[in-house]
Amino acid sequence: MGVVTLDIPKFRAMFPEFSNISDAMLPFLFDQATDYLNNTECSLVIDVIKRERFLYLLMAHLAYVRYGDDNGNGGTGMVGRMSSASEGSVSVSSDAGQIEFRYMWYTQSPYGMDYWQATKVYRMAQYYPGGAHGGCY
Repeated sequence: MGVVTLDIPKFRAMFPEFSNISDAMLPFLFDQATDYLNNTECSLVIDVIKRERFLYLLMAHLAYVRYGDDNGNGGTGMVGRMSSASEGSVSVSSDAGQIEFRYMWYTQSPYGMDYWQATKVYRMAQYYPGGAHGGCY
């Protein structure tokens, strides 16, 4: 059990494509990631190493959506997939297609989709007889 603390060099090694984001911004992204994934001893993700990986995926997703990477990918602010584009007088539109609303936000980046897929087991019904989850509810 325990909590994950941000290890900036480790995050940088895992996601070198976000060299455009300053070290000063990373704690903010980490704190925001904990809004999506509980980082306490009561987290459904008991394995701290796995929780760290998930939090870093969320950080990468947030960075990609908000700021983009150092190759200019992401950071458009556009929600959904590009559904059409024009050139003369520039026109772009997007839609969510057949994506369910509950995970549409995660489809905005490959990191979000990785997170969503990897955490599917935690979105299933859980039963803890007699407080078997350490008294956390």
